[in-house]
Amino acid sequence: MLDWKQFFLAYLRSRSRLFVYLLALAFLVLLFQFLFASLGIYFLYFFLLCCFVTILFFTWDILVEMQVYRQELLYGESEAKSPLESVLAEKLEAREMELYQQRSDAERKLTDLLDYYTLWVHQIKTPIAASQLLVTEVADRQLKQQLEQEIFKIDSYTNLVLQYLRLESFHDDLVLRQVHIEDLVKEILRKYALFFIQKGLSVNLHDLDKEIVTDKKWLLVVIEQIISNSLKYTKEGGLEIYMDGQELCIKDTGIGIKNSDVLRVFERGFSGYNGRLTQQSSGLGLYLSKKISEELGHQIRIESEVGTGTTVRIQFAQVNLVLE
Repeated sequence: MLDWKQFFLAYLRSRSRLFVYLLALAFLVLLFQFLFASLGIYFLYFFLLCCFVTILFFTWDILVEMQVYRQELLYGESEAKSPLESVLAEKLEAREMELYQQRSDAERKLTDLLDYYTLWVHQIKTPIAASQLLVTEVADRQLKQQLEQEIFKIDSYTNLVLQYLRLESFHDDLVLRQVHIEDLVKEILRKYALFFIQKGLSVNLHDLDKEIVTDKKWLLVVIEQIISNSLKYTKEGGLEIYMDGQELCIKDTGIGIKNSDVLRVFERGFSGYNGRLTQQSSGLGLYLSKKISEELGHQIRIESEVGTGTTVRIQFAQVNLVLE
């Protein structure tokens, strides 16, 4: 939409010297009329004629500038008319090319860095897989379980980094479809079964027989990070996972989160009081969960009370998916 006030103010500024000239000319005409009173009638006719021509000129000039202003505003099309405008246009073009080159270089460096870390994550999975095979040959049961836990944590952190890197290309392989919540939750719980058994924690699943529209692989990452966090900070009791309307609720009986930390737990790199206390927080898990949830169109929030536990709620939008 055209801003007429801005246009006229800019127009007056651009024609300021012309207006000064016209005022000076009008002053001289009036001065001559006063000095040469006998010829005043001719000067008056000349003055009126000048005024008429000036009005026609400014009307034409305003219409032309208005058209130029409209083209620049709507289509970004304009041509330099004065030497100053030509110089400024050249400098602007050179600056735009410089910024474009800088942005291209930065994007290339970022792409190279992401490719490097992605390759590193994939390569480090080879020794992790080899370690998992070697652990099966350990005779000491307690030592074997400890090694399995530590290797599982290394693998989980590696996957966390990989998922973080994949956020840059989140929509490249996004597949939305009907997903059964109960199957999704049980798949993650089977993965973490060893930790539940060793810590003596219970799992209560109910009201999960529902389907939602989402991307399965990304929602798995979200739920896994939440369950992993719950396991870190829950020493006794267990987890309760259920659907409350359109919300998936993951409730634990852990140490809880301080009120001052609840609003910041989704910030990147924020570990909070619990993370500093246990030295088990990377500050990426919940940030990743929040980011993925937003990309999927879901909402995630936390309710917590210190000493009682934490409930994480993932709200799914009501979507009717048409499958062809």
